Amino acid sequence: MPSKKRNAGKVPANKQKGQKVCTCCHKEKKLTDFYISKSPLFSVDERVPICKECTISSSLNEDGSINELELNKLLRKIDKPYYKDLLESARKQFKKEHSYINEEEISFHGRELLQIYFKLIAMRQDRDKSYDDSERDGFVHKTSNTSKSEKQKIAQKYADISSTPKNKEDVKHYTDIGDFEVTDDIRELFGDGYSTLEYKKMYDKYEKLKKNYSLQTNLHQEALATYVRFKVKEEEATAKGDVDEAKKWYDAAQNAAEKAKLTPRQLTQSDLQGGINSFSEIFRAVEQAVDIIPILPRFKTRPNDALDFIIWCYIDYVRDLQGLPHCTYEEVYSFYDKRKAEYIAQYGDPYGIFNDDVSEKLRPNIKQFITLPKDYEDGDDD
Repeated sequence: MPSKKRNAGKVPANKQKGQKVCTCCHKEKKLTDFYISKSPLFSVDERVPICKECTISSSLNEDGSINELELNKLLRKIDKPYYKDLLESARKQFKKEHSYINEEEISFHGRELLQIYFKLIAMRQDRDKSYDDSERDGFVHKTSNTSKSEKQKIAQKYADISSTPKNKEDVKHYTDIGDFEVTDDIRELFGDGYSTLEYKKMYDKYEKLKKNYSLQTNLHQEALATYVRFKVKEEEATAKGDVDEAKKWYDAAQNAAEKAKLTPRQLTQSDLQGGINSFSEIFRAVEQAVDIIPILPRFKTRPNDALDFIIWCYIDYVRDLQGLPHCTYEEVYSFYDKRKAEYIAQYGDPYGIFNDDVSEKLRPNIKQFITLPKDYEDGDDD
């Protein structure tokens, strides 16, 4: 029986030098401008249908960072494996070769990172692997020397990619990142090392909870942020079906909630009623509000009518107790004018307290208001 030739099934060398049209940009390019493929889907010329330029460009965000979700879709389309640990290896290799670039800036060199990634998956270990192979591995190599804890960190660091849904019941839904941007303030609040999707989940939950949680100090802010971090981790582990991991993060979240006073049993009656029980709470509520219109009630002049009469009656009452005769209305204001003059002589009036003294202008009207009946001094004859 004749043996099979070694080169059986391979594309002749002269064909490798031919041309190919990219299904993305629709330009005709050299075969060397397309990544090699061992997939039976592209066995005609052993090249993926999308050129190298489009393969990388379609997997980048506008800021130059890698869009991991789009990269995953593309790798599925061209039947190339998606391994998160290789993305991490590409990052480490780039960092080693470009030590002058800051750690935070490396993410914006997505083009170079992907070029390294495609070289890594072309190596002997992965060159014959398909997307389904990486999916069965959970998108992280099982046979690598990386520790289990390190694999978990890598899996959490990169985008949460689900397995291919087999039917309608298997379809899973994920948070849409949209135009969400991870700002310096967000990183400072929750810490470094999370994916964009995790930052979005934490930020959304934080903004929702802080409406009903008074952030009076930095300690309150930190306590709420800690709770949110643990809660998001718990939800992610629960979605993955990792019971042990979910339990660990649940306990951490509950502990943080106790310290942050976020549990229902720790809420006081005033917390539940949402009422204001003191002047300090009123002041705080006003200061925290936005666009307060200054329309609080204010007297245009001091109320010098019935109040003056009450004061006069009180003076006469005290004089009665001391066996002294009653005083007149004029005597009350004479005493007031005398004390005012003494005060001004000693302290001055730098703030204009006594400028346009309304009590002086209104005295004739006040005197008419408190005119006493004729029988006031006689008392009750009955």
